[in-house]
Amino acid sequence: MIVNPRELMEDAQRNNYAVAGINATTLEGIQAVLSAAEELGAPVILSHAQVHEKYAPIDVFGPLLAAFAEKAKIPVVLHLDHGTQYSYILKAIRYGFNSIMYDCAHLPLEENIQRVKAFTESAHEIGISVEAEVGTMPSNIVGMGGCTEYGKKIDRIEDYFTDPDIAGRFCRETKIDMLTASFGTVHGFYIEKPVLDFERLRKIKEASGIPLVMHGTTGVEEEQIKRAVKGGVRKFNYFTGVATSASLPIENKIRNAEGPLYYHEIAQCAADVMKVQAKHMIALLQSV
Repeated sequence: MIVNPRELMEDAQRNNYAVAGINATTLEGIQAVLSAAEELGAPVILSHAQVHEKYAPIDVFGPLLAAFAEKAKIPVVLHLDHGTQYSYILKAIRYGFNSIMYDCAHLPLEENIQRVKAFTESAHEIGISVEAEVGTMPSNIVGMGGCTEYGKKIDRIEDYFTDPDIAGRFCRETKIDMLTASFGTVHGFYIEKPVLDFERLRKIKEASGIPLVMHGTTGVEEEQIKRAVKGGVRKFNYFTGVATSASLPIENKIRNAEGPLYYHEIAQCAADVMKVQAKHMIALLQSV
């Protein structure tokens, strides 16, 4: 069943747990995430990222996600991840998404505030929750000190961390429901172990006063994840670990096949492995 994102985050705040936000790009991915959550009896945030449009067109995939979320036996939030275009966001809302990340973090601060504030006012009128970001989350790390942000190589990841004072102002002025905080993680894989800035996280929590979101969960040590939950992170975006987990099992299944191998058998293999990954993360966030 699809539930109110704000109420779910308020419950997570009160009871000091977090919810996994897992992107699905295939039917098998949807089944893996929801099946994992149902077996645990835990809520989950089922996400679709605008960047995955070419793999999962929202005009087809949006209604599919909504149908599965509605029929799920556990609380589900249907979330658009990194929505950058109004036209795309409106499609997501039309298809039943009730949580939107409006990503304007690449813009100058004042423009980020202006755009997110205007969008949030409209979204709240129709019961849509809004996630936004101040500070930026680099991608494609090649060593701590060699990652990229919007195609530009950067030398110090710390330069892109969220400033607590700016975060406080951003949340007060925009009235968003969740804040994506940058304090040591990146999108994609890590070459070296990430070192999270928990003192910064503490300050961001105090300044913002709202549930925080951590992107780039894949590769972060479990103890750091648990510490982040205790530090106020209520939503953890988790995609890379799930999406890449099936590669080796599929390769082995193909290599060891003794006869014709049907595609649906390969797809089921992927779903089974992704379910294990999703279930582990969902359980971890509920157990802190």
